[in-house]
Amino acid sequence: MRALTIAVMIALFAFASIANADFVFYYGTGNGDFMDTPPVFTGGMDPGGMITDGSWTITITDDGWPTDPVARAAYIWDTFYAPNYMPGSPGFWKAYFDTDHGLAAMNALQIVDETGGAGVIGTMGGVCSVEIQVQDDNSNGILDEGEFCDGALTGQVIIIRDGSGIYDGLCGTGDYFGTYEKQSCPDTYETWQFGMYLNLNDCTSPVQDMSWGGIKALYQ
Repeated sequence: MRALTIAVMIALFAFASIANADFVFYYGTGNGDFMDTPPVFTGGMDPGGMITDGSWTITITDDGWPTDPVARAAYIWDTFYAPNYMPGSPGFWKAYFDTDHGLAAMNALQIVDETGGAGVIGTMGGVCSVEIQVQDDNSNGILDEGEFCDGALTGQVIIIRDGSGIYDGLCGTGDYFGTYEKQSCPDTYETWQFGMYLNLNDCTSPVQDMSWGGIKALYQ
């Protein structure tokens, strides 16, 4: 099984001087399972980033998904992966978990910053897309045993102005890159490792609930 490394870089500044910063990044490792209702992936911060202590949580929107494990796994593959095959050497499938590709609402992102070990110094909340790439090792267009055990993880992030502490009044955008690995494959329990960048700004007005496309348009 291939080793996984995800670089999560977030445009947040985990220092008292955050108001003067353009971005913050962190690295994270955590776990979750798409068979859970809802799927929640959560973990802590790895060394090397600006946020060095704290936690992150991504909650996948699963409204309307089957709860039976067999039917749920088939639904996820047939809805999000199977339509998005890219031939190549090797080929790959890419699943897009966002409102442009069938989700009822965007996935929720929550970040807790405890850098310095003095307790919570700030929190951030927002929404994010999740994109997972599965490699077709033999390029036959068929998901074979072992091909879904690990792969790439990416996504876009929008921080909505609902932060606290040093992130109060800030909003912004970002993205993340990393990998996933199914533990005891083919079981569905996964480890995510990633890095996330966030570009933060002072917000002059709150961001209202709207479509993913509408939110993205605010930052373009």
